[in-house]
Amino acid sequence: MESRRSFLLKSSAIIIFSLAPGCSAITMSQRTFAPMKTMQPKRALMLWYSQTGNTRRNGRLIAKVWEKHGLQVDALDIRKCEKPSMDQYDLIMIGSPVYYYDVPDNVKDWLSSIPRIDGTPVASYTTFGGKGSNQHNTACQLLELLAEKGGVPVGVASFGNMSTFAPEWSWSEDFAKRVLQYKHLPNKATYEKVREYASAVISHVRDGKSHEINKELSFGDIKKYIASAKVNKLLIGKHTIDESKCVECGTCSDVCPVGAIVPSLHRVDTNRCIACMGCVNNCPENAVDMEYMGKKVYGFLEFMERNNIKIEEPKERIGKIH
Repeated sequence: MESRRSFLLKSSAIIIFSLAPGCSAITMSQRTFAPMKTMQPKRALMLWYSQTGNTRRNGRLIAKVWEKHGLQVDALDIRKCEKPSMDQYDLIMIGSPVYYYDVPDNVKDWLSSIPRIDGTPVASYTTFGGKGSNQHNTACQLLELLAEKGGVPVGVASFGNMSTFAPEWSWSEDFAKRVLQYKHLPNKATYEKVREYASAVISHVRDGKSHEINKELSFGDIKKYIASAKVNKLLIGKHTIDESKCVECGTCSDVCPVGAIVPSLHRVDTNRCIACMGCVNNCPENAVDMEYMGKKVYGFLEFMERNNIKIEEPKERIGKIH
C-alpha cells in the first residue's frame, strides 16, 4: 500500500507538471524613477545566469546588437562579474531562466549583494520552456531588483525555448512528447525578437524614456509557492555522483550555482542543493545519479542526443563575446 508521504509527493509532482500557464490581467506596480545618469551610453554590461545555454545565447546576441550600435560591451555570466565595477557602466541588462515560476534564489541573492548603480539604465529578460508560466512577472522581478539598487528601468522581455527541466522528460513518454512540441525553439523568429528588444532598449536610453514595471495578475505568482525549489527537493529521492562513470571533469561543480558538488569526492551536498538540475543536465558522462519520484533522471545533453535535436544558433558570429 502506498504511504501517505508517497501519495502527497506524487500529487505534488503531477501538480508541478500539469499547472497551466498564468494569465495576464492588470497592472500591478507603477512608480517614478530617478533621471538617467546619461542618455548617450558608451559602455554596457550584459549579464546572465544560464545552465543549458538558452539565456546565455540570447545575452550574447544582445551584446552583439549593442556593439553594432557603437557600444563597448562586456558580456558574461553573473558569477564572473566584478560587482564593484558595476557602477562604471552606462547600461546594464540581466537575463535569467524562469525556475519554478520565479527568479532563481541564487540570482536573487546575487542581485541583493551588488553595489548601488544609481541613475544607470537597466533592463531584464527571462527565458522559459514550452508555453511557459509567469515569465513576464519573473522578468519584472529581475528589473525590480535592479531598480532597488538605483537602476532606471528601460526594458523587459521574455524569450521562449524548449523546456530544460530534466524530470519532465524523464517522468514519462507523454511528458517527453510535451517537451518535444517546442524542440524548434529557439528559432530565427526568436532571435529576431531578441535583436528588436536589444535595439529598443538602446532607443529608450537615448530618448531618456524609462519603462514602468507593469506586473500582471498571474496564477504563476501562486504556483511558485506550490511548485517551489523546496518542494521539488522533496521529490528528489537520490542525488549522488556515480564514481564508476565520473571522469572528474568538473563540469557539474562549474555549473552548480551554490557550490554543492565536490567531484573529487563524488559527493553532492543535498542540503545546499537548490534543485536547479544544472549538474544532471550538463554532465557529459551521465555520471550524476538522480532519481525524481523514484524515476531515473537523465539530462539535457542526453535528451537532445536521443531525439536528434540541434539548437539553432543566431546568424551573428559571437565568438568574441565572453
